[in-house]
Amino acid sequence: MTTSFTGGSPGGRPADAQPADAQPANAQRASHRRGAVASRSDTHTPAGRPAGIGLLVRTELFKLSTSRGQRAAVALFLLVQIPMLAFWGRGTLPESTWDGLRSRSGLLLGYLLMALGVQIAASEFRWRTATLTWLVTPARHRVLGAQLLTVVVLGTVLSALTFTAWVVCGVARQDGPTMRLDRPGELAAAFAVVAVTVCAAGVVGVSAGALTRGPSAALLGLVGVGLLELIGDSTRFRGPVTSPLGVLGWPTSELSTVSLWASVGWAVAATAAALAALRRDLPG
Repeated sequence: MTTSFTGGSPGGRPADAQPADAQPANAQRASHRRGAVASRSDTHTPAGRPAGIGLLVRTELFKLSTSRGQRAAVALFLLVQIPMLAFWGRGTLPESTWDGLRSRSGLLLGYLLMALGVQIAASEFRWRTATLTWLVTPARHRVLGAQLLTVVVLGTVLSALTFTAWVVCGVARQDGPTMRLDRPGELAAAFAVVAVTVCAAGVVGVSAGALTRGPSAALLGLVGVGLLELIGDSTRFRGPVTSPLGVLGWPTSELSTVSLWASVGWAVAATAAALAALRRDLPG
């Protein structure tokens, strides 16, 4: 007499059953793929033409908003700002309050955006949705451009938020002239330095993620490069990782123009390298 199995294995385990420890990772991967399918499904116009860069940027922002880890990182950063705003700088001199504005509003944000940039670019390869993305949008440079613009938009918005919060805090503790409210040009220049440096750090992060195609490798690589930069006198605060520290790390009114230009230059160079690397085939 023969026994037929309607599904599963002879041991009574369903054919598609998986070990319990593999289920969370598989569920997260499936969720990411569903988000990619949903977000990429509208990347062509009804006429069949490729979607504009604006739609691709909105797609990246949608993916960012649906990623628990990236949402948690931004939320944690904003929560950390609350006690800093409440207690940091009490009893300081007026000039010290102004001198620390760039450092307090941009330093942590710059490195947060660098890490987010890595995740934005490398998550496509981690969850193996890059193939789907590039099939829907064959022009790979458009996808990379959307990711770069996403970190620029995010960096500008968060920079404006933190910069405004610290200016309001300074006005409450000191007065308007201390925070240059009577000199809007000087105040705008300080914000521009913060926003440019933060966005440049984010661009370096996206480029590193696109080059390494793995978030862990990119983050460890950036940490290693930063440590090597700090060792050498000629590279300290002039490399791709430590140049934002040279611009935003010191509570002083003086601006390190060398570090600022280095931040922008490394962002441009990293973008060029990432564009060149797009020609590589996807791993099997």
